[in-house]
Amino acid sequence: MTVSIGAMLRREIPPGELTAAARALDGVYDELWIVEDLPYAGGIAQLTAVLAATEHARIGHGIAPAPFRNPVALAMEWSALAEMYPGRLIAGVGHGVQEWMGQIGAKVSSPLTLLEETLVTVRGLLAGDEVTIDGRYVTVDGVKMEFPPKVVPPVLAGVMGPRSLRLAGAHSDGTVLPEGHGPDEVASARTRIDQGRDAADRTDRHHLTVFAAFFADSGELPEIPAEVSSSWLAVGDDIGEVTAKLIDLIDSGIDSLILVPIGSSSRYQLDMAASRILPALREHAATITS
Repeated sequence: MTVSIGAMLRREIPPGELTAAARALDGVYDELWIVEDLPYAGGIAQLTAVLAATEHARIGHGIAPAPFRNPVALAMEWSALAEMYPGRLIAGVGHGVQEWMGQIGAKVSSPLTLLEETLVTVRGLLAGDEVTIDGRYVTVDGVKMEFPPKVVPPVLAGVMGPRSLRLAGAHSDGTVLPEGHGPDEVASARTRIDQGRDAADRTDRHHLTVFAAFFADSGELPEIPAEVSSSWLAVGDDIGEVTAKLIDLIDSGIDSLILVPIGSSSRYQLDMAASRILPALREHAATITS
């Protein structure tokens, strides 16, 4: 399986401009990821619009916050989109930023328990199973989807803590690591994920996606967003050095590399990367199979 190279459609893109941005990148990148952050645009609306506006790229939901998404409703939305656009949806769910969850009255005392119950419920429903769960946060009594998708989308957990990574290994189809994770952090995360997989006797493939913040341009470098860890960034004024760092990330054993442009010129950065960075990444990724 060749490493997939994608791009993030930043949350700052106004909804009215989202589909044009997606069309411009469709066929250039293998994956396009939308962002569901408070108080920006809703994830399901963005997913629907971007899937309809594109033909080639797989579209990722990055990342649905479990605390304000009822898992049955989430499964219904994802199931419908997966049937309409078979094979092109990547479903992502995570804890949500706890400060934001508190702002909307959705913060829970055990985000880990909620995410586990959500993953079990959503994956079961998407698989066409009848689901019954009497959990701490999720209660479902004998629900089965009328239109389960023929091509079941992978459900990825957007997490980064040790216990959450083990949970992802046990109960999800893959993991999404946020910006700031370099090769060493990827290796550590993979160890935690595998611990969870071993505990759950999982032998199926686990897809590891990494969001990589990047900026390659001469002149003054942009201010690093507060939510982006500065422990590892592909940032500099030398395109060759930035490309080399991204290649190191590919070599760390990931399945999807999603370029996240930082700074105010995100569209320019993705266009520049498409012509000056992407060819080298693709050439290298083609040699990495697993």
